[in-house]
Amino acid sequence: MVAACVAHTGSGAWQALPETLAALRPRLGRLPLYPAGDPGEASALAAMLAEECDVLVVFGDDGTVHEVVNGLPLGPDVEGPAVAVLPGGTGNDLVRGLGLPPEPVAAARVLAECRPRRVDLLDCGGRRAANGMNAGFAAAATEGLSRRAKRWLGPLAYVLGGVMAGVDPPTWQARVEVDGEVAEGETLAVVVGNGGSFGGGRWLLPDADLSDGLLDVLVVPAATSKARLARELARNRLPASLPRLRGQAVALVTDMPCRLDGEPMPTPAEVSVLAGAWQVLSP
Repeated sequence: MVAACVAHTGSGAWQALPETLAALRPRLGRLPLYPAGDPGEASALAAMLAEECDVLVVFGDDGTVHEVVNGLPLGPDVEGPAVAVLPGGTGNDLVRGLGLPPEPVAAARVLAECRPRRVDLLDCGGRRAANGMNAGFAAAATEGLSRRAKRWLGPLAYVLGGVMAGVDPPTWQARVEVDGEVAEGETLAVVVGNGGSFGGGRWLLPDADLSDGLLDVLVVPAATSKARLARELARNRLPASLPRLRGQAVALVTDMPCRLDGEPMPTPAEVSVLAGAWQVLSP
């Protein structure tokens, strides 16, 4: 079995990398390490290594995984490598959705016993997303965080950012259509998920399934109580009464700021499912 590791050099858990890779050694042997630091570098490495690897280990946050899935060759006749995702950052939301521990060494010990399974990706107007898209208020919670805050506070930084953003959040006009069902009006946020965890363990879409071939969509109307919103965000969730939709394709009309897998991107006009598009190691 041929394996290699792409590791983001800015990962908050970089010091844990040697112990983390050692936990995978019984399964994968010694792993050649390919550091990625500059934007686009992880994508380029994934494209190169996909041709020679059976397993590609990714050490970093959701943004590193985002780059990797945008570098992997995909298609009905393409058999790419299985990907083992190790939580090396602050958010690690895809890892949580896969049912893995959010600590790198613990996750590696679990992955050493896992088999590959096929999971979905999202096609976001020419850009793929592994975990999902959050736009508007949900993105504002991340925009308000500095790199230093994330490094010092870890996942608590996302809780703080969410509560701060919930005090006086902006609103946008939005029209969201999911398989013919429409939600429209003044809106705080729209979340389109493959996985259910966003912002470092905030379960905005608790029923999302990474391999069901469907999108889970949450709309937060502007009329939502701000006090209740801040309360629920402090508990890493949103009110259960908010509009939630499910389907294979989403059409968006809005100028909300947006993040794909935690990375700032233009808000896509359409999002659709790439069912079973890649293989990951997971419980």
